[in-house]
Amino acid sequence: MNIMFERIDAVQQRALLLQQHASASPIQPELLAMALNDLSLVIEELRAAHEELTQQNQALADHRQQLELERQRYQDLFNLAPDGYLVSDTKGIIQAGNVAIAAMLHLPQELLVGKPMVLFLPIKHRRALYAMLAQLSRSAQALPTKAWETQLLPREGPSIDVAITVSISREGREAHLRWLVRDITEKKQDEARIHHQAFYDRLTGLPNRTFLDTYLPKALAQADRQQTQVAVAFLDLDKFKDINDSLGHEVGDQMLHRVAQRLSQCLRSEDLLVRWGGDEFVLVLSRLTAADAVERTCDRILESLKPIFTLDNHRLQVGTSIGIALFPQDGTDPTILLRHADQALYQAKDQGRNTYRFYQPGLTVKCSDDCEPGQES
Repeated sequence: MNIMFERIDAVQQRALLLQQHASASPIQPELLAMALNDLSLVIEELRAAHEELTQQNQALADHRQQLELERQRYQDLFNLAPDGYLVSDTKGIIQAGNVAIAAMLHLPQELLVGKPMVLFLPIKHRRALYAMLAQLSRSAQALPTKAWETQLLPREGPSIDVAITVSISREGREAHLRWLVRDITEKKQDEARIHHQAFYDRLTGLPNRTFLDTYLPKALAQADRQQTQVAVAFLDLDKFKDINDSLGHEVGDQMLHRVAQRLSQCLRSEDLLVRWGGDEFVLVLSRLTAADAVERTCDRILESLKPIFTLDNHRLQVGTSIGIALFPQDGTDPTILLRHADQALYQAKDQGRNTYRFYQPGLTVKCSDDCEPGQES
C-alpha cells in the first residue's frame, strides 16, 4: 500500500510539471509535444494504479469472505461438537459456550456468557480451580494442558460426571482458558457396576471375599496404629443344608437374603459383614477396646435369628454358630485370624450349635489347620 501511495505522489509531481510546460508563453511546439507525452504517461500511470488498487480491493474482499467462511465453519464445528466446549478469561468467567455444554447445564447458550465457571463445580472441587487460576495469574508463559475428573452441577437435575481438559493460551497480553468437557456419567456407572460385581455378592448384596481380602489388612493396620482390637468372626447357619435340600435352592437363596438383612441390622456402622460363601458369613468388628462388645454383638445376632422366617408359605427357623478370633492376641495376620476364627466356629458347633465361642489356643477341634470353612452345616 505504501508503494501505491508513492506512485500516486509521483504522478501528481509529473502533472504539476506538465501544467508548467503548458502555461509557458510563447508556446513552443517541442515543449507542447513533451507535455502531451507526459500527459499520456500520467494517464497510463493512473490507469495502472487504478487497476492495481481494484485488484487489491478484490483480493481483500476475497480474503474477508474466506475468513467469514472459516469463522462460520469453526462456529459450526464449535456448536455441533458432541462434547461441551467453553472459552473463558483467566478469572474463569465464561465468554462463549457451545450447544453441548448448554444442554449439559440446562441453560441457553446466551445465558452462559458472563457466568463464572466455578458456579457449576461442586464445592469440594472449587479449590483446584482457584489454584489453577492463581497459577495462571503468576505465570508469564502459557501453562500446559490440565485435566481432571469432576462433576457439573446443572441448573436443574442431577449432577453429571465429567472429564475436563483445560488448555491455556495467550494472544499478546490476553490469555484465555479453553475448556473441553466430556460427559463420562455412563463410564462411571459402568465402572461402578463392574466394581460392585467384583467386590459384592450378587445374592445378598454384601461384600464378598475379594472385598474382605482388601479390607481386613487395612483394618488391622489401623487397629495397630490406634492400639485397639479387631474381632474376626465366622458365622455358619445351623441346619441350613436341610432347608436347602428339602425345599430347593430358590427358598434357600431367599433364606440367605433374609438372614443377611437381619445380621446387618445387628451391627455398627464401622462393622463389616461379608458373605464368605454358601451359608457362611464373616464379621469384622473394628475399634474395639474390650471383648464384651463382641459378646453383645453376638447376643444380638443370635436373638435376631430366633423369629420365624416365612418363605413361600413355609415357616422356617435357622440359627447360627459363631467362632471369634481377636487381633492382636489371637494373631496379627489376616490368614491366621481367619483360621483361628474358623477353629473357634467348630468349637461352637461342638458345644451344641446356635452359640458363639472365642478362639482357645491348643483346643482340639474337628476342623484341622488346613481345612476350609463350610465342610459342615
